[in-house]
Amino acid sequence: MNLVLKKPESNSAMEQTATQDLFDAAGVLLLKKGQPLTAGIRELLEKREVYIWRKGEETVFSRRQVKAFPRDVYFKLVGSLWSIYHEAKLIGAAQIEQTVKLVETILKELHTQNVYLDFDAIRLDMEQIKEHDYGTFVHVMNTALLTVLTGMRLRYTEKRLKYLALGALLHDLGKLKVPKEILNKPGSLTAEEFTIIKQHPLVGEDMLNHTRLVPSVRAMVREHHERWNGKGYPYGLSGSKIHMDAQIIAVTDVYEALTADRPYRKGLPPYQALEMVIAWSGQDFNPRVVQAFREFLILYPENAMVTLNTGEIGVVVAVPTQMPTRPLVRLLFDSEGRFHERETYLDLLQDLTRFIERVEFKEAE
Repeated sequence: MNLVLKKPESNSAMEQTATQDLFDAAGVLLLKKGQPLTAGIRELLEKREVYIWRKGEETVFSRRQVKAFPRDVYFKLVGSLWSIYHEAKLIGAAQIEQTVKLVETILKELHTQNVYLDFDAIRLDMEQIKEHDYGTFVHVMNTALLTVLTGMRLRYTEKRLKYLALGALLHDLGKLKVPKEILNKPGSLTAEEFTIIKQHPLVGEDMLNHTRLVPSVRAMVREHHERWNGKGYPYGLSGSKIHMDAQIIAVTDVYEALTADRPYRKGLPPYQALEMVIAWSGQDFNPRVVQAFREFLILYPENAMVTLNTGEIGVVVAVPTQMPTRPLVRLLFDSEGRFHERETYLDLLQDLTRFIERVEFKEAE
């Protein structure tokens, strides 16, 4: 018997703290046992949209074979993006033409089904190039790839996908005008420094003044830090007042930033970043966008080599459809590096103390 999702008792919303781990309908952790119930969680409880794990029927597993986005193509894209950004005082026709070529390359690669971006491997290699603000260009490229995949899931037309990719590639243009000592500051920003940071969407839009870009691209640059609940910037827009394409970048931008290393913190593991994004659905982010994002995001494809928090190494055998962050793993090496002579399997649904810290993917052919 395996763990399956069940709805908790109806009076759970009356409690002050979570009496059990609480999950959403896809099995992603929303709140740990013992933590205070937030207003958002209470609302979900009242709507019967929160679940717990209990003994039940066999878990259904799906098998997803994927390959990593080709590194050689990725490096060329980031190098080209670096050149475009650094040639720009005001973006003109030449820079837009170069960026459109990047868009076409991205769409060509991503139209191959189940291509995954191996963030860890790419970031490791990228440390050797472009010392000035290289993190911005890696972040922009990764955000663009995630944005296009989300748009595909939302059934965007080819033409709309091109504009979506173009806006994603230009969304952080305004950061070129932010002083490096603020952009890369290892400690907390002062109120004055944060005010400067908050201007970059408007600065980026100003840098596009000499172009004939469609309104949606300008909206993505201007509104990617707006939030569904109206608590974003620069205008405090909310809900459908935020351009739909900007709502997509809001999600992918945050997920990519959470998983990236920063001067002041280590990047979060992908499963934890995904859980945070999902927890913010309906608050910071459009739930429809979050749903599309999580549906395409492949954290642990079949046959991926993974390292657990215990130091054990194994390969992913299958992924539960209800909780893709907790796959079934065949262990190859124990925490001391000793090879398992006998076939040994670990169901991460059954052991919540262990989780995947690192994953490796095959190169796309």
